[in-house]
Amino acid sequence: MPSVSAAVKAIGDDALQFIKDELKDLLTTAKKDTDAVVKETGDKIADWLVLRASGKLSDGELEALLYSRDQLLRQYKNTLEIQARARVEKIAVGLVNLVLDKILGVLF
Repeated sequence: MPSVSAAVKAIGDDALQFIKDELKDLLTTAKKDTDAVVKETGDKIADWLVLRASGKLSDGELEALLYSRDQLLRQYKNTLEIQARARVEKIAVGLVNLVLDKILGVLF
């Protein structure tokens, strides 16, 4: 019968492998993305991880770079949300107003 520590180690090994696989998948997906900011993020993080693995970046430097990128991505997401709302307003609300103001009075 396996010991508790062996079971915990097996879970730890599986969890670590899952994290590695997930990281690889996310980096590959990001680097192939059509959105320039997402692609650039994938490229930068891959480069930073290589630099960290080779000892050219410290944990603190990597953390600072990641935090800075996180802030940029949050701003970018907010910009996309604002642009999406503006687009909905322009198209959908514009259509409703056009029908109400112009078409109803002319056709009906």
